[in-house]
Amino acid sequence: MDSTVTFLISIGLCLRWKTMAEMDALFRPALWADPSPVVPEGANVTLRCQGRLGSDRFQLWMDGELREERNDSWSQADFVLREVNYLNDAKSYRCRSGQGSLWSELSDPLILVVTGFPNPSISSSHGFPVSPATTVTIWCKMSSLSSSQDYIFALLEAKSLEPLQLQSPTESQAAFSLPSVKAEDTGSYSCIYYRKTPPYRGSKPSLALELTVSGD
Repeated sequence: MDSTVTFLISIGLCLRWKTMAEMDALFRPALWADPSPVVPEGANVTLRCQGRLGSDRFQLWMDGELREERNDSWSQADFVLREVNYLNDAKSYRCRSGQGSLWSELSDPLILVVTGFPNPSISSSHGFPVSPATTVTIWCKMSSLSSSQDYIFALLEAKSLEPLQLQSPTESQAAFSLPSVKAEDTGSYSCIYYRKTPPYRGSKPSLALELTVSGD
């Protein structure tokens, strides 16, 4: 093969590998909600997009459509949603970060639940404290639902309201299993239910259930 052709092919491969390496460097960003992905109607919530070091452009996508784009030189951008309402804001969000002409992949989706329905009740299969290695079931129950198949139930960490498990209901309740509990499972739990499809309107959180696991 002609040396000139070989040289050009080598240059092309190097450029391709360089571009692929640059794209790999823009890994998928992280997206989270502050103070929580479960918020009451009328509250403010900040969606934070954390990109790779050096990222200077960010986009927020809502239900597959670009909602906002902004520049930021700190590798993280804050998108503030003010006075949220379930019709306009209780949607699925993703973000991506950019550097130069390159964009990262979209983040994993984040569902923002705006509360308004009455809160469910919460109960446990065991009294507390429980011994380590016990399997604990936590039930979340709504007194009445128009159609339970339209809803998802979520077990939450009661203080941060971060979802821990999701379950489809059986009739008007869902069962969350905590198998072989350990001392670190001690904490406060709550639950909500919300619609499966956008807008994601949900219930107010249940009362907190205090789980105590005795020492090993």
